[in-house]
Amino acid sequence: MVFFGVIDNADGCVFCCDQSCTRTPTPTPQFDAQGRRIYDEKTGQFLIVVEAGSAASGATPGIQLGPVPPSNRPDLQIESTQSMGVDPINTQCASGPASSGGGGILGINPPNFGPDMGSVPTLTNALNNFACRFQAFSPSQPCTFVDASGIGRTVNPSAVIQFCDAVTGTAAFQPGPSLVTVQLRDINGNIGPTAQIIVRVATPTPTRTPTR
Repeated sequence: MVFFGVIDNADGCVFCCDQSCTRTPTPTPQFDAQGRRIYDEKTGQFLIVVEAGSAASGATPGIQLGPVPPSNRPDLQIESTQSMGVDPINTQCASGPASSGGGGILGINPPNFGPDMGSVPTLTNALNNFACRFQAFSPSQPCTFVDASGIGRTVNPSAVIQFCDAVTGTAAFQPGPSLVTVQLRDINGNIGPTAQIIVRVATPTPTRTPTR
């Protein structure tokens, strides 16, 4: 994995791609004590980007975003410690193709990619329900661009595949901190190392009721 992060701009601009902000300095990244990048967001809706390079063996990353036997899990495996959306038990997206469909995503806390326990594949469903909201992009036609040229580019030039997810309102992150963990599987079925970020969504300011 060569990049895992959040992009605020829905159009895929990594930071500043407009003449109005050319003199604005790039924000200094924040990290926690474990070295995990912290993203402070005003709302729970933004663009999640995961980029992968070739595996150490030379194998290319898998791009299946739905269940793949025998584990019935996707090649992109991502989870959050906080549940997302209005119905985190909903698995309508679990067996389908890439989709921006409704429903929620069950939180997995603490992070865990181990086997399901019991008769219901809760963890597998959560992984599939998150991954199916992504789409796979090639470096020649990525979902991101990094300057005002308008030419698409991956965040990391060494990426050989890019996954992007525009989080919809029904699957938005909840206020407060969420630890998001991702791992990727290559075409030979090998799982790579995990990567983590922290997403902190601002808590809405309470509105005051006018007093008479």
